[in-house]
Amino acid sequence: MKMATRWGLGLLVLAGLLAADALLTRALVLRQVNRAGSAPAYSLVKSDPMAAFRLEREQLRARQEAELNDIIHTPDGDAETVALARSQLLDMLEHARAESAIEGVLQSRGFEDALVSVSDAAANVLIRGEELTHAQSAVILDLVMSQTGLTGGNVKIIPVK
Repeated sequence: MKMATRWGLGLLVLAGLLAADALLTRALVLRQVNRAGSAPAYSLVKSDPMAAFRLEREQLRARQEAELNDIIHTPDGDAETVALARSQLLDMLEHARAESAIEGVLQSRGFEDALVSVSDAAANVLIRGEELTHAQSAVILDLVMSQTGLTGGNVKIIPVK
């Protein structure tokens, strides 16, 4: 593989990882987008941090998927780069599957609203509510660990008002 292509792909992967990390660490920070003097584009989610995080997670995932698909479907792409992009796309889809499964089980277990973000190294679980009991936290932790294979130290459970 050409060194420039390898560096380019490496930078793309690093940018994606940095963007995902920034998104996770600032899950409760809202970004306002003004358009030509109009109200913020995210006015609906301004008052709901979980809705804002959900929207940003989906937008980031869509951008990453599009970038990976562009690499995969480049006619003159070398085999190693395409294989790496396919692998990353499959990982991303597996993370999305795990997030959806965990959110669904948590909601069926009586949690009003749950939002999960999974990566290879960590998982963040936002749960709507003032605070969680130790028993609730244990149930959530056990579920996330069984769905992701992560250890307890790599799972953050965050109650959100």
